[in-house]
Amino acid sequence: MSSPLRRAASVDPSPPSPGERLPDRVAAGLRQRARRRLDGLRAAADARWGRPRDESRPIYLVAPAGHPNHGDEQLLAGWLRYLRHRLPGTPVVVDCHTPGQAAVLHHAEHPDVLFTDTLWRLAGEHAGYEPSAADAGADSEATATHAAAVVAFCRHAVADLGTRPALASGIELLRSASIIHLIGGGYVNDQWPHHLGVVAGAAEAGRLADANVVATGQGFTPCADVGPLADALAGFDLVTVRDAASRRLLADTDAPVHLVGDDGWLSLAGGGGIEAGDHPVYSDDPHAARDLVLCAQSDLAEPEVVAGAVAQILAAWKIPGERITVVESIPGGDRVVWDLVCARADAASGTDAGTVGGGDDDEVGHALAGLQLPMARFVPFQELWATGLPARSGQVWLTTRFHPHLFAAARGASGVALRSGSAYYDVKHASLADAGSPWATVNAHDVVVDPRVPNPPTAGGFDSSAVSALIAAAEALADEVYPL
Repeated sequence: MSSPLRRAASVDPSPPSPGERLPDRVAAGLRQRARRRLDGLRAAADARWGRPRDESRPIYLVAPAGHPNHGDEQLLAGWLRYLRHRLPGTPVVVDCHTPGQAAVLHHAEHPDVLFTDTLWRLAGEHAGYEPSAADAGADSEATATHAAAVVAFCRHAVADLGTRPALASGIELLRSASIIHLIGGGYVNDQWPHHLGVVAGAAEAGRLADANVVATGQGFTPCADVGPLADALAGFDLVTVRDAASRRLLADTDAPVHLVGDDGWLSLAGGGGIEAGDHPVYSDDPHAARDLVLCAQSDLAEPEVVAGAVAQILAAWKIPGERITVVESIPGGDRVVWDLVCARADAASGTDAGTVGGGDDDEVGHALAGLQLPMARFVPFQELWATGLPARSGQVWLTTRFHPHLFAAARGASGVALRSGSAYYDVKHASLADAGSPWATVNAHDVVVDPRVPNPPTAGGFDSSAVSALIAAAEALADEVYPL
């Protein structure tokens, strides 16, 4: 390979003019080459680092990414892959709550993507509000007042750069977008009421930029009062939801709502199909894709109750540890339940006699000890993200989480969706049943109180035709949002 100096020296092979030395010509050629290269780098930086050119206004994605949570990260990865192929050369901005970690996870998915947190920082100024009993309808007036304040503040901050001058550059970038797109997830509901500010801020930026504003694959329940949500969505050009409850919630409002499905189906699109060995969502590693896969959360749940239910089920199914895989969707958090189950087995076997709930009279604990649970394969989030979800037909899954249900059932795995006692998750799993998932659903509390455990399921997952239809619907929606 020729050196840069040799290439530069050949820029103009004509002889030097009288009085001009050859080294001067070489130096001039180098400077000219360097200037051209710098111009190219500046042009790339314009799109990448927040100074979009008029001919290429950025696509602006809003996502709950970077926490991380495997399901949420897969949704963002799916959209970035889609945009990379659909609109090559168009810069993308991702506005998320944890942009540093999101950049680490997703930078390779798109050649021209920038991560920021503008809308989430604005909305975050109103985080932490917790009504005394919102689920029961108490303090509804205070809740509505708080929601209205969040919406008004974020609209004003986006419209007036002087409101939060430290974020002025980020807001200008937001207001330069060609489209503002809230990708899917269940992050706008009563669980996190301040996220209404993210919605309202996006709508206001779209108004100022004369840009389309869309939301796809949303789950808006639980929501006790639809008024603030409908207000925040004013100005959206399209809103698609993933469950019937969210569609019913907005049915009598002016929101342009349609039931399409979860954005996870787009993550499964493209390539050689979901059975392809190189699919970006899945792993075919036989050491990880064992016969039983567990994914049990400790957030938005009572970990001891979930652990009690998991223990009852594992003891009844009698599947030994060498045939079990445990996957971690949220790092650390999804290890808690498994550790509680293993501690119960240790206590019953005398390995850890000080563990609460153990002892000679713990029949479930003794059954667990006989399964040799330390032989199970634990897949931490970092490995899961790098290698893929170990899902295949012929497996049985036991999960409290939504996206492991979707992705595993899409590949034909049988499973049980373990309800953790959260209405938030009940709606999610029900949406997959409505879409055709044959997985059984059991309540964790019921299993602990009345330990009648269903037999290991054998019904498989989604029918292949249903999977094809759901993926096709997601692709059609994406093409509608991003026309050529």
